[in-house]
Amino acid sequence: MKRQWTAEEANSWYEKLGWLRGCNFIGSDCANRLDMWQSYKSEEKLATADRELALAKKIGFNTVRLWANFDVYYEEPDSFMEILEQYLLLCHKHGQKVMLVLGYEEDLPRGDVFVPKKLGEQAYAMGYHQGRFPMTDEYKALEPHHYMEYPELKDKFVEMVTRIVRKYRSDDRIFCWNVWNEPGIERGELAIEFLEILFKAVRAEDPIQPLCADVWRGFDKGVTKTKEEAYALEQSDVISFHSYSEYRWFVENISELKKLNRPIFVTEWLHRINHNNVAEIYPLLYIENVANYCWGFVIGKTQTNEPWDYMWELVDKGEGQNLDFTKWQHDLFRPNLRPYDPKEIELITYFNKLADNR
Repeated sequence: MKRQWTAEEANSWYEKLGWLRGCNFIGSDCANRLDMWQSYKSEEKLATADRELALAKKIGFNTVRLWANFDVYYEEPDSFMEILEQYLLLCHKHGQKVMLVLGYEEDLPRGDVFVPKKLGEQAYAMGYHQGRFPMTDEYKALEPHHYMEYPELKDKFVEMVTRIVRKYRSDDRIFCWNVWNEPGIERGELAIEFLEILFKAVRAEDPIQPLCADVWRGFDKGVTKTKEEAYALEQSDVISFHSYSEYRWFVENISELKKLNRPIFVTEWLHRINHNNVAEIYPLLYIENVANYCWGFVIGKTQTNEPWDYMWELVDKGEGQNLDFTKWQHDLFRPNLRPYDPKEIELITYFNKLADNR
């Protein structure tokens, strides 16, 4: 639509879909999102995705959250669009509806002069979350900028978003546009400007799918903690939130969001180290009919089973006693496609079957 959906329209749409459950997907042989979308070795990456999406179907998942990547689009836009289509074909083959993330602030370029990331073989650091090499002090001192903050890139970024939405605006393989992930995580209230631009650009294409942007910091006495998250909620057709918190805070987030009377999606969850686990959270999501995407699926080069760096910093300061470093942080399967914890997969499969039968 060219306007925000009403709550009634959103709820009617959601009721027809059944319980949506899945993961944030990147193939285990991809070191990062450039690796996923670039033409270099794309046949190998797609073959891996084919195997792993078949596993997602086997355990009863029915949706994946994919992230578009401007760094690849900047260098090879036509190839990016072709590979996006290949991923959509694979997802459809294995019964996975797609939520596509269009904009985000993670892993941004730094400094006043834009330097494109290099395509080709992607290096990754062993033992680091997302395989990212620690930043040097010199690079860390440079301020991050979103691509739309560089005058020469703004139109190109909006072109990517518009081109994707225009092509798939009536394609039910994509069922929701995640316009922005975690607004403000790097650029604070500047994210409001980014949100305004993209919500306007996407709605101008008159898509049949709803739009959302994420609340990720939780609430303070029922109120979002930042202006950019408040704006994201105001603009969203369906509600998207993130929670890596333990059970009681997770319940509180759902309780607050239910007051908005719109469908609820938790587009990032699962953080075993912080006691955000399958045994407690997954049955809750089933009972509350909250659509959901755990972080990660098959562990690989991104190594998101490893803790975030700041958690090690807490340990170095003698803090973080409540954290359980004996567990994987994210992901469900080992490289050999065996479960990290068979009891988790048994529980996930059980509730997925219940959902299909209700």
